[in-house]
Amino acid sequence: MNWDADEFVGDRRRQLGAFTRAQANAYGVSDRSLAMRCRSGRIERVYQGVYVDFSGPVPWETRLWAAWLAYGPEAALAGETALRRYGLDGDWGDVVRLEIPHHRRVRGRAGVVLTRSREFDSRVVAAREPRIVRIEVAVLSVASRRPRLETAAALVLDACRQRRTTPQRLQSELDRQHRLPRRAALGEVLRDATKGVESFLELTYLRKVERAHGLPAAVRQVRVAAGVGAVYRDLEYDEYGLIVELDGRAGHEDARSRWRDMSRDNAALMTAKATLRFGYQLVADPCAAAVQVAHVLQSRGWPGTPTRCTPTCPLPFTRSDLGSAAHAN
Repeated sequence: MNWDADEFVGDRRRQLGAFTRAQANAYGVSDRSLAMRCRSGRIERVYQGVYVDFSGPVPWETRLWAAWLAYGPEAALAGETALRRYGLDGDWGDVVRLEIPHHRRVRGRAGVVLTRSREFDSRVVAAREPRIVRIEVAVLSVASRRPRLETAAALVLDACRQRRTTPQRLQSELDRQHRLPRRAALGEVLRDATKGVESFLELTYLRKVERAHGLPAAVRQVRVAAGVGAVYRDLEYDEYGLIVELDGRAGHEDARSRWRDMSRDNAALMTAKATLRFGYQLVADPCAAAVQVAHVLQSRGWPGTPTRCTPTCPLPFTRSDLGSAAHAN
């Protein structure tokens, strides 16, 4: 057995170039041979007892293997590292985060952050290598550490919108984590997610426009046939022929997205439905949006009357005043 043994080559290939001293020794590669290869630049030591079979910059995926091999097999990719590994869109950074059983006492290493867990076995997808916590565990742990509830809610909703998990699976995990920071607030976000809310902007509309001002409940994520495919409308008040589209900055600035939005609006117009479109100004001034939505709803037959969300809310009391305020906005 030696460096070029098929089994050892296969292990290194599977581990994207990373390997351990123990693996090398098992295939007949001595510590002296490892040291000589390091000095000649043919391999490089990443952590104590962990190497890569090349020199130069270590790609992120190889760093994951090296970090896991340094602490494994009783370790799992966790937190932002797990979200990046699962392919969830976001800026997760380059620090490797690992979760280990609570009883383990090991040293930290440069570029690696360790978290201990008393429920390690139940939180981990054991069949994968490197081992990794379940995506629901990763989403909730990262969301609970976000500095603002806005960004925590956005992460939870993004994970569902990107079809990486579901509100129901996240809720089941949340039910198991009784000491998780922000547990109650995240539970409320998940309850709204089951109603079709898929982004922080949609959550803001539901809570600060629709509910806060006593507007009727819209149907969310309405699928509509469009040519050879289908489009989804964010909100629709079908009884009153009103569509509301909520456009965040991301995903609505390129030409293809603008064309999709125009096609969607044109299709609505051809069915005599009105479309109101709001962006992130909704977060700063939800009352202005409520004035406009209420005015169109009433002009299309809604018999109700909106309510002020606070004593200082600019929402008018009468229908005539509402129309004037809607045009002013």
